[in-house]
Amino acid sequence: MKKKKNVNRMKNLRSFITSKLGLSIFILMSCIGMQAQNTITGTVKDSKSDQKIVGVTVSVKGTTNGTVTDFDGTYKLNVTDPKGILVFTYVGYSTIEEAINGRDVIDVSLKEESNALNEVVVIGYGSVKKTSATGAIASLKAKQLDAQSNTNLGSAIQGKVAGVSVESAGGGPGSGTRIQIRGAGSLNNNTPLILVDDIQVASMNSLSPNDIESIEVLKDAAAAAIYGSRAANGVVIITTKNGKKGDIKVTLDVFGGVASVTKQLDLLNQEQWAKVSNAAYAAAGKAPLDIALNPEVGGAGVNYQDEIFRTAPTQNYSLGFLGGSDNLKYSMSLNYYNQEGVIKETNYDRFNMRVKSDYKKGIFKIGETILLTKEKRKELPGVPGQGRNVLGSAITMIPGFAIYDENAIGGYGGASGSVTDIFNPVAALNLFDVTSDTYQALLNTYVEASFFKDFKYKLNVGATVSEYKRDNYTPRYEVGGFFKNLDNDLSHTDEFNLYTQVENTLNYTKSFGKSYVNALAGYTIYNNGFKSVVSSVSGIPDNIYVLAGAVQPAVTGYNLENNLVSYLGRVIYSYDSKYTLSATIRRDGSSRFSPDNKWGNFPSVSAAWGIGKETFFTNLKTPITDLKLRASYGVLGNQEIGDYQYLGLITSGISYGVGEPNTLWSGNIQTDSPGVGLKWESTETADFGLDLDLWNGKLQYTFDYFNKQTSDLLLRVPIPLSVGSNNNPYTNAGNVTNKGYEMSLTYNEKIGDFNFNVTGNFSSIKNNVDELSTGSQVLEGSGGSFHGAPVTYSKVGYPIYSFFLVDTDGLFRSQAEIDAHSKNGTLIQPNAQVGDIRYIDYNGDGEINGEDRQYKGSAFPKFEYGLRLQGDWKGIDCTIALQGVEGNKIYNGNNTDLQTVRSNINYSAATLDSYTFNPNSNFPRLDIDDKNNNGADYSDRFLEDGSYLRIKTVQVGYTIPNSITKQVSVDKCRIYFAGDNLYTFTKYSGYNPDVSADALGGRGIDYKSYPLSKTILFGLQLNF
Repeated sequence: MKKKKNVNRMKNLRSFITSKLGLSIFILMSCIGMQAQNTITGTVKDSKSDQKIVGVTVSVKGTTNGTVTDFDGTYKLNVTDPKGILVFTYVGYSTIEEAINGRDVIDVSLKEESNALNEVVVIGYGSVKKTSATGAIASLKAKQLDAQSNTNLGSAIQGKVAGVSVESAGGGPGSGTRIQIRGAGSLNNNTPLILVDDIQVASMNSLSPNDIESIEVLKDAAAAAIYGSRAANGVVIITTKNGKKGDIKVTLDVFGGVASVTKQLDLLNQEQWAKVSNAAYAAAGKAPLDIALNPEVGGAGVNYQDEIFRTAPTQNYSLGFLGGSDNLKYSMSLNYYNQEGVIKETNYDRFNMRVKSDYKKGIFKIGETILLTKEKRKELPGVPGQGRNVLGSAITMIPGFAIYDENAIGGYGGASGSVTDIFNPVAALNLFDVTSDTYQALLNTYVEASFFKDFKYKLNVGATVSEYKRDNYTPRYEVGGFFKNLDNDLSHTDEFNLYTQVENTLNYTKSFGKSYVNALAGYTIYNNGFKSVVSSVSGIPDNIYVLAGAVQPAVTGYNLENNLVSYLGRVIYSYDSKYTLSATIRRDGSSRFSPDNKWGNFPSVSAAWGIGKETFFTNLKTPITDLKLRASYGVLGNQEIGDYQYLGLITSGISYGVGEPNTLWSGNIQTDSPGVGLKWESTETADFGLDLDLWNGKLQYTFDYFNKQTSDLLLRVPIPLSVGSNNNPYTNAGNVTNKGYEMSLTYNEKIGDFNFNVTGNFSSIKNNVDELSTGSQVLEGSGGSFHGAPVTYSKVGYPIYSFFLVDTDGLFRSQAEIDAHSKNGTLIQPNAQVGDIRYIDYNGDGEINGEDRQYKGSAFPKFEYGLRLQGDWKGIDCTIALQGVEGNKIYNGNNTDLQTVRSNINYSAATLDSYTFNPNSNFPRLDIDDKNNNGADYSDRFLEDGSYLRIKTVQVGYTIPNSITKQVSVDKCRIYFAGDNLYTFTKYSGYNPDVSADALGGRGIDYKSYPLSKTILFGLQLNF
């Protein structure tokens, strides 16, 4: 019995062990099954460019399991659930989800996030999401700059930002552009503040577009007020390319091409010139000129435009490196650009080197930007005589004069006899040597410390150092009958500029509940020093280009310095991402004002309402994805009057006579009157804006209306000559208003493999002088010709420097018309003959003179616009950019010479259709004496419509498929063809309607200015 019990116990034990072992095995196998992992790999690319994306986060939805793509855009991730979902996220791209469904390889393409309101934009001393921005800010990213074929950054942004006018600073190689934001509010300086990686630079012309990551334009006072007096004309914030986490990435951009002038002026050849000249002399009862009867070069003579213009090569090479780790990120680049001028013997050479890095360790982050630039120019030389410069000589040189004369010193011929003293332009290009070198170093470094979780302190220390050297060499020469130089001359200019800044800022950022607060406080110091030395000498031996002569040695020089100390603060409060309020205050102290007036306060306040996020709005089920309303008001200052203006300058070494007999004494005298009581010029701006996003970024629209009023204008007030001052003193007198609106519209679409977007912008600004120092004061502007009277004036009730000219009223067609043009029986134009111009006696005094001027328009356009079309399909891409202005006027100063036929120079071909040869013509008769003053340079005869539409850029490229390029370890290979400034639709008769300042310095006046050129390029881009 006992034995049986033992057997049963053994059976029960075996059964228990077996059951437990089976259960354990089952549990173990289940656990093994549950923990079985599947490795998924794949590649992430850009849906548009088909390029691999580094740093994309790949994670399993609902878990912490994830990884990032490596330098090749590939990832590897172990997952346990074959039915899980992978989530792919990357800044700037739309997040996508992919169900695993048992797959081992999952490749995806990410689409760029097109919702503009979610973009991050740079503001003063920080950055915010555009959806939280309360000021008027425009942003351009590198892809929007067409940087592949633009070598000048100003030209690259022309027509792309509403409210921003970009004008040519001349067509010479390396000449760059001028930028103006929302009109001209000042009568002395309207240049915006330009910052490159947080440090101020004089201009953006020397920057390489290939180095740019983004550009932000702060247009209203609320956006710019954090910069105080430095931002009266707006702010342009340029951020250079940053490093990115991953292995080193190398980019190479190369292009080359040719440039040529878009047109030549239609001038007379020698036979035509002789016909016109002889007719003009015959009308005055005079014998013809000898050069008209016996030209040195017969037939058509010399086409001097052909002699100075050429098809000019241009080339650009840019090499970039970027990469980094979790703690260190770096970006470096080298750029070389060479541009030969379309006028012979002119060129520009630029070399850029940039190093930028950021290093993070614990609570500290440090970084720096080093940007080195070397520029070399061979400039267009000025010339003696009436030509003014080489271009002016080329268009006015009589074609019958020979270019060369082997018997003359230097070997060149020239004008002689009873003609105007025009210098041979070919001789000028080859005899005169004007070269300049500019060296610039931008150095900026920062240390940032994060502490107490929500606080961040940043110390930013930077400097820009520049040196400008210019040599002007004139050899011995004898050119024609007017010009002779018997000694070799050399002058040398050396200018040195040092700008330094120290900025301390403390930032507090905190989110609690639905509230978000960002507070900023800062203290900054800026110093700018400038030194110039000019030396010259004559009598240098031949072929010696150093200051080694013994005849007339001279040295002059001067130093300037100014300082600015500032306190600043800003608070941004946002609730529920719907309501945002921002307030800014800056207090600036400038050394340019007297101690009593050196401090200025510049506040601003702005608000935004994200109405698109309101429940009542989202329930409407409209196609509107987001909608934001903005309003702002702020005050900015302006101190741009030069240094030491509140002091009366003393000139020493002045001689004066005393006693009987008269004896010369030497002493000192005050030669400049001080600007007593000078204070800050201030600009108040109110802005109302709207940001709209429809269909998840498919359509984006921005609108702004603004009113900008500048008061206490810093301007010079005329004083009597008896005061003995060399210059009129500055005072605060006058108000100017700029009001208008601007808008931009972007449409994005994808149809199968075809992606395209259209971006347009439009702006209209009305400028008006509200007040000057006295109610009747009129400020003279620039002349329209070499010796001509002013043609622009600033007057209350009109735009700054408007055209005030005598109105023309056709030609006199009969003696009866001349007789009828009278006042109280006295002829208004007593010297007029049939075929002469009839002028309007505007003031009714019975005679024609400068007092009959009336408003005839402005150089400011009524509106400006730009349009950019971009598309790509299976590796083929195309970009077309258009840009234009409407309603502005240009004074064609060249025609005051070429169409007046009262000087012995070459003339416009329009003279062949004058009344002298064609009684039905509207061109006045030819008369070398011009007693009726048909060539009056104060008349509107030479004022033209400056409106134009330009095909700014056309670019077509092809990206070779990655499946081919990866075989040679190339991530991207793109080849492209581009054309810049291809064609301009305009009625303007000059070389180019895009004029901002001519050789005389006046806006909207075209006088012997270097013409713009069109460029055809072929380029290659490689990424490794």
